[in-house]
Amino acid sequence: MAYSTATLAEGCFGKVYKEKYNDTWAAVKKVPQQLISRKDLERECEVYKRAEHPNIVKLLDKVTLRDRKWVIPLEFIFGEDLETTIFHSFKSKIQLTPSNKATIIIGMCEGLFYLHNKDIVHQDLKPDNIMVEHGTNRAVIIDLGLAKFFRHGLNSAIDRGNEAYSAPEVLQMGTQRSHRSDVWAMGKIIAELCARVRLPTPSVCPAKIKETLKDQPYCKAVCRMVEPDPSLRASMAAVISDIRRAGGAGIVANTPIQRELFKPSLTNITDRNRSPSPMNRGANLLNRDQLAQNRSPSPLNINKSEPLQNWERTPRLQIVNRTPQVGPSISAPGRIAEDKTKNQALIPAGKAEISSEFMKMKLHQQAAKDLPCNLPTTGRVMVRRFEEINGECDRWEQTEVVTRNGKIVKYEDVKVDTK
Repeated sequence: MAYSTATLAEGCFGKVYKEKYNDTWAAVKKVPQQLISRKDLERECEVYKRAEHPNIVKLLDKVTLRDRKWVIPLEFIFGEDLETTIFHSFKSKIQLTPSNKATIIIGMCEGLFYLHNKDIVHQDLKPDNIMVEHGTNRAVIIDLGLAKFFRHGLNSAIDRGNEAYSAPEVLQMGTQRSHRSDVWAMGKIIAELCARVRLPTPSVCPAKIKETLKDQPYCKAVCRMVEPDPSLRASMAAVISDIRRAGGAGIVANTPIQRELFKPSLTNITDRNRSPSPMNRGANLLNRDQLAQNRSPSPLNINKSEPLQNWERTPRLQIVNRTPQVGPSISAPGRIAEDKTKNQALIPAGKAEISSEFMKMKLHQQAAKDLPCNLPTTGRVMVRRFEEINGECDRWEQTEVVTRNGKIVKYEDVKVDTK
C-alpha cells in the first residue's frame, strides 16, 4: 500500500486519508484501537456490507489492525462534499443547474431509502457526509461510523449525531434517533441545496420550507419530510416517488438504478386518428391508416396473441345487384342475434377491465365507417339502404346512431332479406 499524507477528514474517532490501495485510490479510515470497541467495529463493517448501493460508499476490503490502529479501506469519491457545493461555490466545481440538482437530490434520497429498507439508521446526515462525484454528479452517502441497525425499537449504537441536522424530537425531548430523524435531516439538506441558504435548525418546519422553496418542484415532498411531529412525518418510502417525479424530467441518469428508474416508456404513439369527427379525434388504440392497409375478407379477423395495433377492421359493405338467393333466408331477428355474437367476439378473453371501453370504440368504428357523413357530437343519424332485383325489394337495411356529448348512446343496425 502506498501511503499519503493527504488528510481527507478528521473526527472524534480518527482520520481518513487518501491512499493507494490495490492499484486504486481509497479513502482509508484509521481509528486508534482504544477509541472503538470490537463490537462497534464489527457493527460498522456489517453496515457497509449490507449497504451495497451506488449512492452509498463501499467497503473495499477487510478491516485490519496496523500500528495499533484499525484500518478501514473505503471507496474514494473523486469529487467534493455537498457542504462545498452548497455553501462554498467559489471552491466548488459543480454547477447547480436543475439537472445537476435533480441528480444529486434523487441520488442521496435513493441511498437513504436503501439504508432504511435494510433497517439501517445513519444518525449523522449532513452536507459534509454526502459526497458529489465530479463529472457524473453522483451523490454518495459516506461516514457510516455512527450508523446503527434499528430492529423492533432496539438500537445497535448510541446516539451521537450532530445537532445542526437533528430533528425536533431529538433536540427537545432527547428521543433516540430513528428513520424519521434521518428523513427530517434529509429534508433540511434538500431545502438548503435548492435555496443555497443555511437554515437555522429551530426554524425548519413546513411553513418555513414553503416560504423558502415557494413553487420549486421539491417543496411539497420536503414539507412532508420536516413535519415536527414524527408520527405525522413521511417516511422515505412515502416520499421517494415524489422526489423522483420532481427531478425526473431534467435528470441525467448516471447510475444503474437511475437508468432503470428513468428509462423511457416503450409506448410511442406516432399517428393520430385524423378524422374530423369529434368521436374519432385523438383515438390511439387503433391506427386507422394501418388498419385500412390490412383489410381482411373476414369481418372479425382477431388473433389474441397479437398486439392491438395489428387487429383488423371490418371491410366496408359493398351493395351490389345479385341474383335471387337460393335456400333459406335470414330473418331480421336472426341477423341481429348474429351481430350480437360478433360484437361479443370483439372482447379479448381475460381483459374484462378494458372490454367496456374497447367495445364502445369498436361499435363507433363499425357505426361510422359506412356512413356518408361524420357523426355529430350530439345528434341522430339514420341511414336506410335497399337492394332491388327485377323491380322488387330484395334486401333492406337500416342503421341508426344517436350521440350525446361525444358518446354513442344508441346504435342499431338492422338487415332484412325480404324473400
